[in-house]
Amino acid sequence: MSGEPATIGVEVAAAVQSGPIGRFTSTVGGAPELVALVFASLVLATVLSIYLAVRLYRGYRTGGGRGMLLLGIGLVLLTTVPMVLRLVLSNVPAIETAWQETIVAASQLLGLLLILGVIHGRR
Repeated sequence: MSGEPATIGVEVAAAVQSGPIGRFTSTVGGAPELVALVFASLVLATVLSIYLAVRLYRGYRTGGGRGMLLLGIGLVLLTTVPMVLRLVLSNVPAIETAWQETIVAASQLLGLLLILGVIHGRR
């Protein structure tokens, strides 16, 4: 019978290590250090794209025209929105990966079209 105290301790230790509160010895996608580096890079890229969007919005408010506003919206759709969508949609199990990437690509395409519209509209 496994009711002895020493055996219970070993079983509990094995369950904790293999469960969600155990030590992280590996992660999906590679070593924990690599995953942390990729996640930190994603956070930094998101912060920088938000900073860029704020700067463009401030430029628009201080006298920029409609083109500057559309350029800002296009850049946000090209940079910030796809990163946020990837993070949010990857946590929705009902949406398949192909649809997640299609939604992200649609955001990027719309952003590019807005930017191209501003560039070619100034001629």
